[in-house]
Amino acid sequence: MAIFFFQNKKSPRTSNILLSLLLLVFATLVCCSLIISLRLGPVHKIYSRLVILFGQAAYLVSPLFFFYIRSLLNVNFSFQKRYTVHFIPFFAAFIYTFFIIQTLGNNNVWTYPGRFLILTGIMAQNILYLIASWKDIRSYGLTLRLFLSYIDNSRLSWMRYFTVGYILLWSAQLQLFIGWDILRHPEWCPYGLSLYFVTAFLFFNGILFIALRKPESFYHVQKYQSSVLKQEDKDLYKDKLIALMNDEKLYLNPAVVLNDFAQRLDIAPCSVSQIINESFQQNFRDFINKYRIEESKQMLVQQNQNLNILGIALDAGFNSKSAFNNAFKKHTGITPKEFKKKSSAFSS
Repeated sequence: MAIFFFQNKKSPRTSNILLSLLLLVFATLVCCSLIISLRLGPVHKIYSRLVILFGQAAYLVSPLFFFYIRSLLNVNFSFQKRYTVHFIPFFAAFIYTFFIIQTLGNNNVWTYPGRFLILTGIMAQNILYLIASWKDIRSYGLTLRLFLSYIDNSRLSWMRYFTVGYILLWSAQLQLFIGWDILRHPEWCPYGLSLYFVTAFLFFNGILFIALRKPESFYHVQKYQSSVLKQEDKDLYKDKLIALMNDEKLYLNPAVVLNDFAQRLDIAPCSVSQIINESFQQNFRDFINKYRIEESKQMLVQQNQNLNILGIALDAGFNSKSAFNNAFKKHTGITPKEFKKKSSAFSS
């Protein structure tokens, strides 16, 4: 899978490399766990040394995950030299264990000096980078509820799957760390390692399933490559489009379509779509619904408004209550009723 993503030319290069490296690190860690499970360490001293040394690759998981999520959020993301400071813990742990393993015997995989501190650092690092990744996601306007429920965007769905899988793998590693290194119950280790293997097995096969079923999740095709619109044309039509929305309120028409805007602006429908996509970072439906949601908010906060939720939805340009509820929750994170209650409590 790492080789496949590394050779994938249909998505940003940085994103491909980060995902390939992350999968290689996961493969390395699973191999280390496999060597421990098969008890190859006591057979030859070199196996114990390799497990300890390459096990420090766990320090690479969190930074790679963090930058990979950032590359999914921003297709123009590029890895800069200053980001290498994030990998200092890995190099420090690798160098330390390289010298430590020279003095170890065959059975020191679990008890080498400094093991507890190194594993504690890995656990803490995972939490810190997960929090940092979530802050990045929040900076793009995604609440937890929207992040867990939004399904229209294949890249966002893939990012959600990868994040949840990362958390589950970390949880499996955490319970193994608690069982052996904190509570000192070696009898838990076979179960802990088995859980880790099962979680990793499901996670990696899930990646393979998504790659086969929804390959567009890993692709980023540059749109509008053949467009003849210049930047000054985009800016001009953007202003005209905003004027149409504010002055004529075309969004109040439930049957409004892209061609209606194209006729008003006297340009091709694909050009209108391009302007909306590039200038507002939205598709046509989300662009229209954003105005409708703002219109409905004004109706919801009016205390003398006798319309019910359905009436407000129809007046704002939606053709059904369910469509209104879904769009409202997608844009605000709460339902229209919850918004009305909050605004009523605030005004009182």
